[in-house]
Amino acid sequence: MPHWKNYFILILVRFFQLFEGQIHEGRGEPNRFLIVSTTGLGDTLWATPAIRALRESHPDAYIGCLTTPLGASVLQNNPHLNELFIFRGVPSLLKLYFNLRKKKIGTVLLFHTSQRALLPLCCVIGATKLVGTKGLQKGLDTLLTEAIPWNFSHEIERRLDLVRAAGAKPTTYHLEFFITETDRASVPEKFAVGLHPGAKDRFKQWPPSYFVKVGEKLRKKTGCDIIVTGTPHEKELVDSICREIEGAIAVIEPLNIMGAVLEKLTLFITNDTGPLHLALAMKTPTIALFSPTNPAICGPYHNTTAQVFYRPPTCRPCLKKKCRDPFCMRQISPDEVIQAASEKLKARV
Repeated sequence: MPHWKNYFILILVRFFQLFEGQIHEGRGEPNRFLIVSTTGLGDTLWATPAIRALRESHPDAYIGCLTTPLGASVLQNNPHLNELFIFRGVPSLLKLYFNLRKKKIGTVLLFHTSQRALLPLCCVIGATKLVGTKGLQKGLDTLLTEAIPWNFSHEIERRLDLVRAAGAKPTTYHLEFFITETDRASVPEKFAVGLHPGAKDRFKQWPPSYFVKVGEKLRKKTGCDIIVTGTPHEKELVDSICREIEGAIAVIEPLNIMGAVLEKLTLFITNDTGPLHLALAMKTPTIALFSPTNPAICGPYHNTTAQVFYRPPTCRPCLKKKCRDPFCMRQISPDEVIQAASEKLKARV
């Protein structure tokens, strides 16, 4: 049953389309694309193989991207995009409407829309094609002109399926994050292991004490520096772990500098969270820790630099954001992570 808000949205969109004369004749032009990706760090990075595929298959096309401020920080240096449009909440919709109408978008590719208002917005900017994944439009699938089935595939593959519908032929699964040489030069080269103890959701976090044990053991065993990374919201957690590991360095930096730091790490050990995918984009050897989330859908994909530790969730169904103590993550022991990390660091010891 559609959400009650959807009835109002559908009526409003159809009325607007009739008023604009768009039901029978769109104003968009071929070879002009808008990608919609308004989610987090990892989700935005998952879009990058599809963005490359669209550009390589349509080298002369206009490709814009509607994203969030965080998404813009991920994509700001991406050479395959012509322009970024930033969604800053409902107050920005009117400005976006007028700006996007001017671009004469022919095809909208809906990679991920966390906000209910964005698909209706895309319906009224004059595009002739709206392509999205069936069942993922918050009950608004009827607004799509083409709904692509989803068959339990990785999120990268799902996005690639959408651009395939627009005639693209993917050539790579590799995530991309572009940093400047200035950013790269600002980070010194060193033999260092990075730990990322945080995650957007508490239920994805390995116990902090486990990170402490791994960091301290690797420091003593290999002589590596330990760098603990985090977002500004994770500063307290990062600082608490740094206090427990002798000489550990906290790194809470803007995304461009974080990318440069990750690129130069010898190894990165992390929960299932955005910086995991940033490390994969920077081709950093990585150990990724999973239990409540499924790495087959949201983990490393066609990647040879990452090792995944996965244990099935202990609660059925998983409590997700209601979980106060993610004991399923404790199924992954510090000793097995230390062993795997030691193997990866052998060449440097």
